[in-house]
Amino acid sequence: MSRVPGSRRAVWALLLVVGVATLVVAEVAERPPLTNADRAHQLSREFACPVCSGQSVAESNVPIARTIRASIASMVDGGSTDDDIRTMLVARFGEDIDYTPGGSGLTGLVWVLPVLVAVAALAGVVLAMRRWKGSGEGEGGSAPVRPLVLAGVGIVALLAGVLVAQFSGSRGLGDSLSGDIRLSTRTLLIEAGVAPTDEAIALYTQVLELQPSNAEALAYRGWAHRRSGDAEAARSDLEAAVESDPTYPDARVFRASQRLVDGDANGAAQDLVILDSLDARPIVGDLLEATRLRERVATALTDGGALLGALDLLDSGLAVDPEAAGLLAERGWLLARTGEPELVDIGVVSLDEAVAADPVHPHALAYRAVVRSVLLDDSAGATADATEFSSLPDQPPDLVALLESEGLAG
Repeated sequence: MSRVPGSRRAVWALLLVVGVATLVVAEVAERPPLTNADRAHQLSREFACPVCSGQSVAESNVPIARTIRASIASMVDGGSTDDDIRTMLVARFGEDIDYTPGGSGLTGLVWVLPVLVAVAALAGVVLAMRRWKGSGEGEGGSAPVRPLVLAGVGIVALLAGVLVAQFSGSRGLGDSLSGDIRLSTRTLLIEAGVAPTDEAIALYTQVLELQPSNAEALAYRGWAHRRSGDAEAARSDLEAAVESDPTYPDARVFRASQRLVDGDANGAAQDLVILDSLDARPIVGDLLEATRLRERVATALTDGGALLGALDLLDSGLAVDPEAAGLLAERGWLLARTGEPELVDIGVVSLDEAVAADPVHPHALAYRAVVRSVLLDDSAGATADATEFSSLPDQPPDLVALLESEGLAG
């Protein structure tokens, strides 16, 4: 059967056109517009934390990573381009900070060469199959490899590599050529946050296998161990978390809680005072309020004869939130318990401020009721506070017992 060289050339030319057109369309197709926050987060994934092992700026919580994230966000809001931000960070921290190789010069070969090799390998397989098939048709059955075919393969491979290099800036470390996102440590941490305790511990362990110094994984695995009753493992992880990043607020809170359980009220107080100087998330404050951790540590210090240390701890928290009713109430209660007239007067002022800040705060009402009854001989005021307390839907059992012991429950 005679061959039709012109038809074969037309097929290769058509394949070349289709391949190039597909790559061009993929490159220039309009992408959804990104908000400034989206851009800043995406960029932070593309730079390595300068002092971490295997973590991006987005994944790390060490101070330098938070500073870089803030700088990226500020530059994005100021109108800087991605290239401007990349140039600034590379100039400050060196080329190793940039996860994404450039699309020009020798670094572009990082993207071009894999495509060249893949296309060349595919072409080699196709040609080998054709020759094998042709060998069974007689001596003249196999057609020579035409220069146009090789030229077309080379052009498609080169253009593919160049276009991949051009849009490489939108891909983070570990993204596949097709754009799939790797199963990152951040993904594992998110999954662990909603998983049952045993599963969460396993997920945090996976993160730590990838990033042994990840303070978040260490802190939350320690907290999970604490909830599961493994105090020794909890202590080990929480100590390692604080050592890895002394400025990570969650680690300070969790270790303070563990230290209080271990009877180390002084150590717990130190963690909480340091916490007050950190930029903690609102959830940390919610945790402190819900567990009354600071108040419980202050009580333990007072019971151990360290009233001044307890007051310093409470005052440190009040410096952050001057209207924290729970802290005001605890401060007033501890001062009033001394029985010393001057301290009692200061304590009453704190209790009044606590009720003013939150008229239905159970501790503020119960403590003031007892102080009014026992120390101020103000039965009317004590009854009013006790009545208000009894109307609350949630009455802490220890406060109910306190009021009953003074004959104020009812």
